[in-house]
Amino acid sequence: MCKVDVIVRPNKDGWWAEITSLPGCFSGGESLEELKLNIREAIDLHLESMLEDDEKIANELVSGEYELELHINIQDLFEHFPLTVKGVSERAGMNRALLNQYVRGEKTMSEKQALRITTAIQSIGKELTQLQF
Repeated sequence: MCKVDVIVRPNKDGWWAEITSLPGCFSGGESLEELKLNIREAIDLHLESMLEDDEKIANELVSGEYELELHINIQDLFEHFPLTVKGVSERAGMNRALLNQYVRGEKTMSEKQALRITTAIQSIGKELTQLQF
């Protein structure tokens, strides 16, 4: 199985991607999961065009036996992902001052707030596990 390198960049609508081994092959999506589905569709359409033009294509790509490897540069990583109290509070949809109080141990969070924070942190983690540099 071959790996297909994909350069991903966050944008105002979610994510944008370029498949480096297929010049001119781009895609986008609101989430990384949607982006991966859209990338596969873009690759399929790009390959159809290449086949019509009798261009040489790796067998793994034609058969669909490939793995997407998403790459992000470190600047985009820190600009996009909320790796701060401010960022987590925004992702959780809660007041930053309140989260700071929880962090400093000045207040005890309710189960509902704990769930919101946990969900926000897990969603960040899930996205991060899909990316490489």
